[in-house]
Amino acid sequence: MIKKTSLRVFIYIRVSTQEQAKEGYSIGAQEERLRAYAKAKGYTIVKVYTDPAYSGANMDRPALQEMIKQIEKGVVDLVLVYKLDRLSRSQKDTLFLIEEVFLKNNVDFISMNESFDTSTPFGRAMIGILSVFAQLEREQIRERTIMGKEERAKEGKWHGGGGETRIATGYDYIDGALCINEYEAECIRTIFTEYNKGLGVYKIFKKIQDKFPGVLACETTVRNILCNPLYTGKIKYKGVVYDGLHEPIIEEELFSRTQELLKKRTVTEEPFRKQYIFSGLVYCGHCGARMFGRTGGKLKNGDNMRYYVCYSRQGHRENMIKDRSCQKSSERKEKFEQLIFDEIKKVNMRFVEEYRTGESDVSGKIETLEKEAQQIDKQIAKLIDLYSLDNIPLEIMSKKMEGLKADRDKIRQHIEEVKGEIEVNNLEDIKETVSQLSDFDWDNEETDTKRLLVAKLINKIIVSNDHINIEWAF
Repeated sequence: MIKKTSLRVFIYIRVSTQEQAKEGYSIGAQEERLRAYAKAKGYTIVKVYTDPAYSGANMDRPALQEMIKQIEKGVVDLVLVYKLDRLSRSQKDTLFLIEEVFLKNNVDFISMNESFDTSTPFGRAMIGILSVFAQLEREQIRERTIMGKEERAKEGKWHGGGGETRIATGYDYIDGALCINEYEAECIRTIFTEYNKGLGVYKIFKKIQDKFPGVLACETTVRNILCNPLYTGKIKYKGVVYDGLHEPIIEEELFSRTQELLKKRTVTEEPFRKQYIFSGLVYCGHCGARMFGRTGGKLKNGDNMRYYVCYSRQGHRENMIKDRSCQKSSERKEKFEQLIFDEIKKVNMRFVEEYRTGESDVSGKIETLEKEAQQIDKQIAKLIDLYSLDNIPLEIMSKKMEGLKADRDKIRQHIEEVKGEIEVNNLEDIKETVSQLSDFDWDNEETDTKRLLVAKLINKIIVSNDHINIEWAF
């Protein structure tokens, strides 16, 4: 066997701008020390690979990828870095590089600062340990970043940053604060007003293009604006809404009415869908799936027969199916809609007041969910205590922590949904809508107008084979 007189070495250097400024990990400093180390060991430096201003959180780095390609060609014996986290801050990526790239190609790895290498069992064990802490540090940095954004939200400050693409329509970002842009704000008010008049998202977008050219980029922006509590002076972060420091553009009452309409209205402008007045409101009373409008055969006069059909019975949209064995029969559109119209015509002021007094109380359900969330918080605290006492490995703790946080987030989301169920339309708005019923022309009014009126009065229509239950919005 021929003994190697000099190992061929690749030097790898990585630094982010923040690290260079705060910790002295400059490219020049790393290279100088690594070259001196290689000279002292008698290594032959084949090439120096440098990734300036790249994060160690992933392997999407040009110099690293080029070095991997060269390693696979067998032109090197050793990879030398200044510190382990220069290679990667991810435990998974670190172990992948060492085991699947370096050692697989008979290439050893040395981290100069930690004084160990993969040619010894101790060095391999230490790499696994240190990579855990490198990842922990990255996760702590990420956690602090998230906490910083959350604190800004709690203080009522906008957390979207000052970049041109990160500012919400209707505001300018000046000296760290949101300030109303009057031209765009008028556009926002128009969007909310027109939607509450019954205009669909597509028609609103076309109107805004004519009246406020250049403000909106696409139709989707209209819906995003309609859903954003920012315009009521609020800040939303990770599903939680906080009071903001900025001035509102619209009133909260208008925003609340809009959210109710968004839940119930089908915003598509397709003529086929518009023919079904109650589309989006009808649910199967047997399996709980939605019911949708569908065209059937032709009548003697040549008109198509139309139905409301349960998604479970139809079976062509997997995500909408609740029970494939559902026995709900279809509902003839004309007969079904006339039954609902007849019930709406019976609504008067007295009916509204009586219905509201009988509204179910869901505060107990919210209290139960809050207790569940508190129990999870206690489990998280106990997990942290066990880790601090060295009674639980980091990997197990991280996995359990992720699961508990996911469960807690689901409960918090459920609480918000339940709270939304008890938020009713403004009574004055309901009374105004009810006052229009006696003179409303169901035969000749436009479909959009009918749909708007229906959406204001009804939350859900549950249809069984033998009965219909209407859940009113008041």
